[in-house]
Amino acid sequence: MPFILRDSVFSFVLSIIGIILLGSIPFMFTNMSFDTNGYLNGIGELFKGLMHPGEIMYFTESGKYSLFPSMWNIYGYSLTLLFSAFFIALIAAIVLAITIFMLPSRLKDKIRVFSFVFESIPDVLIAIGIQFFIVWFFKKTNILLFQIVSLHDQKTYAVPIFCLTIVPLFMILRILLLNMEDEFQKDYIDTAKSKGIGGFRILYRHVLPNTLLSVFHQSRNILWFMLSNLLMVEFLFNVYGITTLVRQMGSPEIFTISMLLLFIPMFLFFTCLRIFTYKWVGQK
Repeated sequence: MPFILRDSVFSFVLSIIGIILLGSIPFMFTNMSFDTNGYLNGIGELFKGLMHPGEIMYFTESGKYSLFPSMWNIYGYSLTLLFSAFFIALIAAIVLAITIFMLPSRLKDKIRVFSFVFESIPDVLIAIGIQFFIVWFFKKTNILLFQIVSLHDQKTYAVPIFCLTIVPLFMILRILLLNMEDEFQKDYIDTAKSKGIGGFRILYRHVLPNTLLSVFHQSRNILWFMLSNLLMVEFLFNVYGITTLVRQMGSPEIFTISMLLLFIPMFLFFTCLRIFTYKWVGQK
């Protein structure tokens, strides 16, 4: 446990420094030429700005506003979409994996192929397809299934979360199915069967917890993948979230603060997962 905490603190400090250095890149170039002194001075200016976040301003069509406390609503909206989609994908993938694994092998292989093909479809096509379907359904029935764009006083949640969920769901499902098959080849499964333990009980009491460890190890890549898709979702559904703020403002201070606010909860989440898996493996 202590080595995990030491490693986490070291990684956290290096990551914070890296984000600040990355946010200072606009100061690196002057008139299309590399400016070392400008970059070093820019790092100092950026650091001073971060020490007084209440003085940072951002601009919209309706006027000029202080970044805080407005930032918390923007930040909370994006984080709600991101983590809601992740946990929905995780729960749905677990349920589907258990259901699929109990099916006959021939049907299981067909579902695995479908999952691989569907996972390869770009998220932007899925999001646009959902939008077209909702508009088409509304024209045919005069029933609006979901609000498909955010307005100033009306935020949309269902469709952006659904679009963020689909591809990660199939990614997690593929990981679960592959690891379940590997687990069922191990000796302890034969031992459990020889003791008269049923297949379903073996699946959810022994195989599933072990396969979830693989999902936890891959969760970092999955969440970063979802974060890259968040930019596309916010653009398509007119969501004024944190990636939209960064894209429209282009300010080094706003970019750096936004990246820090995204990095810190994800870092804490991954660290907790790492500690949990360490304890779990130790108990096993």
